[in-house]
Amino acid sequence: MNVLRFCAKTALFLLTTLVLSPLYIFILFLFYPWRLSIGPGLVRFYSGICLAIYRVKIRQGKGSRSLKKLKGSLLIISNHASFLDIFVLSARFGTAFVSKAEVRTYPVIGQIARLMGSIFFDRASSKERMRVLNSVARGHSGRVLAVFPQGTTGGISERLSFHRGIFKVIELNPKLTIVPVTLYYRDDAGIAWVRPQSLRENAARVCGQKKIPVKLIVHQPVTIEDYRGKTAAEVCRMVENTVLGPLAKPYREL
Repeated sequence: MNVLRFCAKTALFLLTTLVLSPLYIFILFLFYPWRLSIGPGLVRFYSGICLAIYRVKIRQGKGSRSLKKLKGSLLIISNHASFLDIFVLSARFGTAFVSKAEVRTYPVIGQIARLMGSIFFDRASSKERMRVLNSVARGHSGRVLAVFPQGTTGGISERLSFHRGIFKVIELNPKLTIVPVTLYYRDDAGIAWVRPQSLRENAARVCGQKKIPVKLIVHQPVTIEDYRGKTAAEVCRMVENTVLGPLAKPYREL
């Protein structure tokens, strides 16, 4: 049965991507000057279909805040458990992402990601950090950008630390607002992509789930005022504790 679910869900995902991708590329090229404005709507629609295929149900966690009253450029900082995280954040917030350079070369998806303003970085290059920080600080005015500062996926038990580099971005653009977000899958052990598990192996486990509830918690935003008297490393640890803290509690309590 799990094999059938994997084949069926993978086929639906590929079909959806192959049908919508050429249309999206055409729309983004046709309306190129406005691509950053129309991109969030396109990515929400696509991600919503993907969540339906994988039977992911987003539930709002207790105390979760709304982004509607926040103005200006927003930078979402989230924990990273699964490839599903991208669809969850995109469907809810219409985000572009800071992503590894390899994604830029992916057929079709890489092209769409570039057109919608995703920022790519080469982990092997020591010169990349400042370029990426400047791109994040000045390259997405009025939009929502998402970063996974853990750098890779992992389960709750691993409690992967956040890399502090991205937290220097507010020093370059004090008008930026950081929004800590927690993603908590009810069956974290069955969803989390943990190395040395391959993407195919993880996708097979994800597809084997009948339904995938995930709680999303939007925490108190962090602004330049929260940096007063603190280093970027201290702010990083503060946000890390905020995001990872709820994962220490039972799913049903959130």
